[in-house]
Amino acid sequence: MAPSDETLTDIQRSVLEYVQSHLMQNHRPPTVRDVMRHFKWNSPQSARKHLLALEEKGYLEREENTARGLKIVEDSSVGISIPILGRVAAGLPLLAEENRDGTMVVDRSMAKGGKNLFALTVRGDSMVNAHILSGDKVIVQQTTHASPGEIVVALLDGEATVKTFRKTSSKIFLEPANPKYQNIPVNEGQEFRIIGKVVGVFSPR
Repeated sequence: MAPSDETLTDIQRSVLEYVQSHLMQNHRPPTVRDVMRHFKWNSPQSARKHLLALEEKGYLEREENTARGLKIVEDSSVGISIPILGRVAAGLPLLAEENRDGTMVVDRSMAKGGKNLFALTVRGDSMVNAHILSGDKVIVQQTTHASPGEIVVALLDGEATVKTFRKTSSKIFLEPANPKYQNIPVNEGQEFRIIGKVVGVFSPR
């Protein structure tokens, strides 16, 4: 059932607006204690009660076993909730629960009509000249194909890396955007596959 604004009490509407605002500003949902502190309640139980009511009325969904497990339902206009991958394991499906490290909300325009968006936290400075810094989250459209010159997330020998995809008639290599680093050739016998194309960058700074 699609959520209906008429079903909300004034305080529930205020809590939902806070959750939406927090998601858009921080690209991650608030915790129960965030909600409690924002509304100056003395107990987290008050926050849980209103969040549960929003879940029951179809405005929020919750992922189990995580403090920031709130998700805006698909019918919400606030944006699209996508998984943050803490790691990418070669033997697991890309969006398997074991890979996930929470969620964040991105604007619907990033999806461009597609599905299977995910976010990945960047480590290191190899893409600084592409304005992708350590600690940033890249927003990735899941795909196994890319054109030369596109920034991709690739799995090379079990390790995920963010680089520019390059291809010649005889060679594939991954190009950093920092002169400190050399191109990474993909040699015969190495495990290599593209797992997505970068469609956006979120910087927490």
